[in-house]
Amino acid sequence: MIRDKSYAPDLSGVPETMLWPLWNRAVEQKRDQPLVVDPLAAALADRIDYDYAESFGKPNAGHAMRARVFDDAVKAWLKEHPDGYVVSLGEGLDTQFWRVDNKRLHWLSVDVEESAKIRADLLPKDERMQTFACSALDHAWMKQVPEGQPAFVLMAGLLMYFKEQEVFGLISSMAETFPAGTEFIFDAVPPWLANLSMRSKGLNITKTYIVPRSPWGMTFRDVYKIANLHPQLRIKQKLTFADPYPDRMKPFSWFSFIACVRNNFASWMLHLECI
Repeated sequence: MIRDKSYAPDLSGVPETMLWPLWNRAVEQKRDQPLVVDPLAAALADRIDYDYAESFGKPNAGHAMRARVFDDAVKAWLKEHPDGYVVSLGEGLDTQFWRVDNKRLHWLSVDVEESAKIRADLLPKDERMQTFACSALDHAWMKQVPEGQPAFVLMAGLLMYFKEQEVFGLISSMAETFPAGTEFIFDAVPPWLANLSMRSKGLNITKTYIVPRSPWGMTFRDVYKIANLHPQLRIKQKLTFADPYPDRMKPFSWFSFIACVRNNFASWMLHLECI
């Protein structure tokens, strides 16, 4: 159970973004057929003293859809590796452990000190869940997974806040460190959206909220460049945000069949495996 009746986090910048997907997953629970079943997110959002609508505007299905795609990928991997290590980089207030738990997996949550503390304050504890406080770019977290053990690494809403050379370096290092059977999944934004966030005045999504600067963006047509970073990497699945549940992603899905729009303007998800 969540221990606090009311919690007022003092957040700004990238750490504040942890509240955005939490809220969208919480709102999703009010639907008759939610994309992701996450009652813990709903309870958690209710207990945090924060004006979600003022900051983030109208709820949308994007975060719930991403959670569903990532959950499904983890669950499929766990069928082959039921005692495996799942690593969630920069997970903020994601409640994915409880959505995918098979009662055997080992979970490593990697986040900066500020975010790790909030997780510790608000979320239940489990003996199979470990928190390691550091940047995702600090390779020390990789040593927390037993040597030779395949892992599933989640990077939801994270990599766009790094520079391209940092993103490529991280993925290359993971491919070099982890053995065959390891899988990575992450999402990214297109360059046009990243560029808007990098303007001097930033990118306002509401009157009161400016999204953090996002140095890295890549077009959907160029995702093959990431798989080419290391000979061990292979693309398992690539999706735009309009692909998995088009009925929930209108009006974006209306334009997804236009190749130039899809390839140049869509946000996307990439699922890689080590062979």
